[in-house]
Amino acid sequence: MSKVVQVFQSRTVLYALVIAALSVLQGFVFLLPITPLQQMYVGVALAVGIVLFRAITTEPLVNR
Repeated sequence: MSKVVQVFQSRTVLYALVIAALSVLQGFVFLLPITPLQQMYVGVALAVGIVLFRAITTEPLVNR
């Protein structure tokens, strides 16, 4: 299987791509009209999501 396909099978990579897309949207259209305090909570939630995906990861991408 090609490495590109292997990468896109990773939930962690897909999560990162969604975060990147939402960040671009937020920068252009101010999708989320939130305060800096709320932005902090969103950042913490994103970080927790990354840690959770890392915790459930059982194999490296090269073994897929």
